[in-house]
Amino acid sequence: MKQPEIDLTDLSRLRTGQAAHITGIHAPDDIRQRLQAMGLRTGREAQVIRCTRLGPMQIRVGSVDLIMRRRDAARVSIVAKK
Repeated sequence: MKQPEIDLTDLSRLRTGQAAHITGIHAPDDIRQRLQAMGLRTGREAQVIRCTRLGPMQIRVGSVDLIMRRRDAARVSIVAKK
């Protein structure tokens, strides 16, 4: 039986419809605390609902939808299954 491929990356690289598990937030304390307050915590699943090529992303974490700048999404490390 073939094992699924695991892809380590950051949240900003996901495309619409893709989901992944959050493995960490790499940011200064104030930004990390703000992202955690929005629900982005290690172990949670995040799914991209909408994204444009250069603009903000709509991310769903649990039952909450967030609009995030790509530079903030790039601070969230994830494990995505292919």
